[in-house]
Amino acid sequence: MYEIQWFKVESNIFSNRKMQIILKLPDGDTYFRVWMQLIALAVECNSKGRLEIGSDNPMTIQNFSKIMGKSNKKIEKIFKKFLELEMLIKEGETFLIKNWDMYQSIEKYEKYQMQSREKEKS
Repeated sequence: MYEIQWFKVESNIFSNRKMQIILKLPDGDTYFRVWMQLIALAVECNSKGRLEIGSDNPMTIQNFSKIMGKSNKKIEKIFKKFLELEMLIKEGETFLIKNWDMYQSIEKYEKYQMQSREKEKS
């Protein structure tokens, strides 16, 4: 199956008021980097913006901490801000990127999925 290896970032990302808020925080650059890493992880997870290790196995703060090289406390603080700004959603124990379709071209993804299915049939 084809796996998307990219995500969309609009050229006006720095005009986005949530990004402006984040970038003005102490360590704002770190918040921004973590946000980009979360989007990249969501692409790797290939589960419509859900941040999981395998199916139905949500990534934990400890997982994010190890992956991103930050303390649990720092990741918790950053995630709290992302939840507050409604950039992340938490369903049960699973974190999701809100408005995932903004970061992924669903039409192109579906096209690649269809091409992959056709190749498997051949």
